[in-house]
Amino acid sequence: MFDAHYDLLTILYCCYMKNDFSYIEKIKRDLKDVKGLIANLYFMSKEEMKEELEIEDIDVFEMFKISTNLFKEHFQDKEVIFSIEGCDYIKDTKELENLSHLGLRNILLVWNNKNKYGSGNRTDQGLTNLGREFIKKAVSLGISIDMSHMNQNTFWDTIKLLEELKTKGMPIKVLASHSNSYKLCPNKRNLDDEQILAIKKVNGIIGLVGYGPFINEEEKDLEKNYLEHIKHMENLLGINHIAIATDNMDFAQELFGIDEDISLLNHKTIKEKLTKILSNYYNEEEIWKILYKNVERYFRG
Repeated sequence: MFDAHYDLLTILYCCYMKNDFSYIEKIKRDLKDVKGLIANLYFMSKEEMKEELEIEDIDVFEMFKISTNLFKEHFQDKEVIFSIEGCDYIKDTKELENLSHLGLRNILLVWNNKNKYGSGNRTDQGLTNLGREFIKKAVSLGISIDMSHMNQNTFWDTIKLLEELKTKGMPIKVLASHSNSYKLCPNKRNLDDEQILAIKKVNGIIGLVGYGPFINEEEKDLEKNYLEHIKHMENLLGINHIAIATDNMDFAQELFGIDEDISLLNHKTIKEKLTKILSNYYNEEEIWKILYKNVERYFRG
């Protein structure tokens, strides 16, 4: 399968900081059924970076360079799209261009907080002027724009801008790498039907995420409810525009002792569990599209 969102670059950088790669060996074993992934390096507020990840000195270019080099060393057998989530500390469009030379191919403009480019779901600011220029530059560099984590205002400002760029002939790529249906689970991190249809209009894809709080509020009957999210997205988008994302946060407990909410999907059992869930509704060809082909085609086609 192809995992549309996994914070593997952050994990690699944290292991580098600790000078201990034993956890990476465990991940390598667990990823045996994962053919490819969007490998993500994420950024929060300075306080959260220090408290949760024990990172105080934030240099995006250096962190990206180190983590992607480590990925190439440890995961040579995996297809990969390198991603940054939360562009808070990317200084300007020049640094964005330098990051693209290192292999950056996907950006989430914001995490949950507000930054100089726009806002995540904790605030209500829209896309800033700096954000507009930043996205224009990203599109010109062939970097995909990931809509997950944006609040409503930033989302719609970004969609409007992307539609403008598309009419000018620019080859935009749009996805929401790890979001579910707000209609089925009213969490701010999920997408309502209007947002889902807006992503369809720009020929985007959506990765359905196996994180408990985004599947249902009670975090019960996760397999059944996860399938309902997939079916709902498929009804709106069509079978060729949906994918799977783990957003597997096991490393938070393993590396930092942080308890996380329930996750339906972990890499060790993902192939068996997903095939079981999807086979209740989809045929073999459709399952292959959801698990792998759609993301592979989107980025390689």
